[in-house]
Amino acid sequence: MAQPTQPPPPAAGAKDYRIRPLKRGDRDAAFKLLAADGWVVASGDQELAISWVVQHPEIECFVAHDVAAYGRLYGMITMSHRPQLRLGGRVASIDLFLVVPEQRHKGIGHDLLSQALARAQALGCKRVEILLPEPRDDRHAFFESYGFVNNANDLWVKART
Repeated sequence: MAQPTQPPPPAAGAKDYRIRPLKRGDRDAAFKLLAADGWVVASGDQELAISWVVQHPEIECFVAHDVAAYGRLYGMITMSHRPQLRLGGRVASIDLFLVVPEQRHKGIGHDLLSQALARAQALGCKRVEILLPEPRDDRHAFFESYGFVNNANDLWVKART
């Protein structure tokens, strides 16, 4: 019987990860990723939570996974969106955004945020918000580089362009 083969390594300059929507089958990997960042969800609540997030029509969730291992997650972004009367349209909020420390500065955060912003644009969102508490750190500069500005009370906003 032939031994299973590993996929070939990525070509030079190719990304060793892919961005895709979160799936229910990602439950264990997703909650492990969250726990490593300090967000522990009780095991009895995980199935309901991931089902709700994956199926909810106003929540978008994307993950970065190892190109050689679909279930090995490197990062995740979740974005909720809703109609808002005072702005006369939809508003999106980035609710969760994380990349594992050993995979940072490789473009994963850029690709996750770009995916979420493209989805917000497709939905016709008037703006995208994220809560970035002080003190300032590299997260603030990262979001500033994408056009987000502090709109008071640590709320950073990117207006539709």
